Amino acid sequence: MKTTTQSTIPSSEVEEAAFQDALKLSDGLFAHQVEGVAFLLGRRRAILADDMGLGKTRQSIVATRHAEPAGPYLVVCPASVKHNWKKEIQLVDASAQCRIVEGASGGEALAGFSGWVIVNYDILGKRLDELESIDWKGLIFDEAHYLKNHSSQRNRHAMKLCEQDGPLVYALTGTPLTNRPRDIFPLLQLVRHAMGKSFLSFAKRYCAAEHSGYGWVTDGASNLEELTTQLHGVMLRRRKEDVLDLPPKIRSWVPVQIPGGTATAEIREVVETLMASRAGTSPRGDRARLLAKITKAREKIASAKVDNTIELLEGIVEQGEKAIIFSCFDKPLQKIAKKFGASCVLLTGATPSAKRQGLVDSFQTDDKVRIFVANIQAGGVGLNLTAARQVVFNDLDWVPTNHWQAEDRAYRIGQTGSVNVSYHVASGTIDEFVQGVLETKSALISAVVDGNALSPDATRDVLSELEALVSRISANISDPDMPMTDEEWVEALLKEVEHEGAASHATGGDAKKPVLSRDALLALARVLSRPASKIYRAVSKSDPKKSYTLTYEAGDVTCTCPGFEYRGMCSHAKVLKAALAAGKPAPAGYEAVTD
Repeated sequence: MKTTTQSTIPSSEVEEAAFQDALKLSDGLFAHQVEGVAFLLGRRRAILADDMGLGKTRQSIVATRHAEPAGPYLVVCPASVKHNWKKEIQLVDASAQCRIVEGASGGEALAGFSGWVIVNYDILGKRLDELESIDWKGLIFDEAHYLKNHSSQRNRHAMKLCEQDGPLVYALTGTPLTNRPRDIFPLLQLVRHAMGKSFLSFAKRYCAAEHSGYGWVTDGASNLEELTTQLHGVMLRRRKEDVLDLPPKIRSWVPVQIPGGTATAEIREVVETLMASRAGTSPRGDRARLLAKITKAREKIASAKVDNTIELLEGIVEQGEKAIIFSCFDKPLQKIAKKFGASCVLLTGATPSAKRQGLVDSFQTDDKVRIFVANIQAGGVGLNLTAARQVVFNDLDWVPTNHWQAEDRAYRIGQTGSVNVSYHVASGTIDEFVQGVLETKSALISAVVDGNALSPDATRDVLSELEALVSRISANISDPDMPMTDEEWVEALLKEVEHEGAASHATGGDAKKPVLSRDALLALARVLSRPASKIYRAVSKSDPKKSYTLTYEAGDVTCTCPGFEYRGMCSHAKVLKAALAAGKPAPAGYEAVTD
């Protein structure tokens, strides 16, 4: 995906070479993402706290590769998104080598590997000795609010990794941490910000800390406007409603891992039946029987994916958003509804018509109800669910129009923000073929919207596409002289699909190309030009004979006074930072120092 720009004329503030570098680095990014990359490149350690769906993953990958062209790099994330990280890394750099750490021991050796290593929080401690022994060039902590409990093991393990002086450290989170300032403190420690030096000093100033007689109570909030200013330079947060360059609907395909061999026997039987029917070696298969076999396979895959879906939904709720979750099957829906309890509503084919509007109203108006759990057919039509900006498909329906109708429960008149649609695709299963079909159909429908004619292929269901595939694929996968297990057979089938080009894995192919603003490009070019830090001198308030040196760099201020050295904050730094962050000159009493 290429990026277009409104202007390619550099500014007198930056060199031509830096501007051209900024253009190359911005390829495929939205303007807000370019600004995010500029922010990350401006400092070695930072917190990126954008809302979910604004592309924190892509921004951190681009920034890491540019700041440290040679690895190794470590990504620590929830288990449910490990394979999505691999996909995103290889979309940025198709030649990137990735290793996903799947267990507490074993697997490929990491020593000497110079690519990307991806590990989940749950097994971080079990591989810590090995991970600590590696000279990482970049560390990325996704969903970093997982580390907000400073006494948890995962927090201690993360801090150990960050004891190395050399690597970049980026903490990514979509949770609005300023609602509870004490949750920010562990992340400030992770990125070694000055405010992370003394929790008691931080808590007294920003957590409305009070001593109860038994200890300090720090779950409040105080001086939030000042805190927001002081976070300028170490944390960047953009909300969706503040970002103007987003398309109205963003569709993404999220790869998830399920146990090997899931539903492979059923899919093999279906395809071999179709191949035998086409070859005339057996009677033409009964379509109803084949559909029943396919339904059984789809249900097994859907049930195997539900734990990943629950983890994603937990993140959505944690980040203050509402979501609609669709499945074609009752078992995943019931498991999700049981997990979220009173914070969700459930609509299936068995839900009486008289009760359905009440469920919709609860979701739309009750802030405690965060999740709308629905059968794709029962809840995919006729409902207005614009309170959601996240739509998640646990499994893939084999009738493409069911998906488009379900997506539009949130993406419809009355929706004022961008809607993120996530499709969970079980890697190494027939899901990959279904994904290719759905992407192709989506592109065909987009072509109709753009004024082109609708081809007959756009209306076929997935079974019809599978029948068409059988006419094109090699007979080698059914060769009796090449015996294979069911899992090996499905793998061979998917390779045939890939060879045929039936499963294009392009993401967002139906999205419009981003248009970059000149301001975004200049912001990145300025960082690439490596502007020098600014030095100021301020006289001590308690002793006029003393003065302290303040350094302003990458949006942050440090001071040489004893208070700053101990607490990570002081009145000198606060006053200067507040002025400079607002674009004002240094206040009276602050003298700029020139070489």
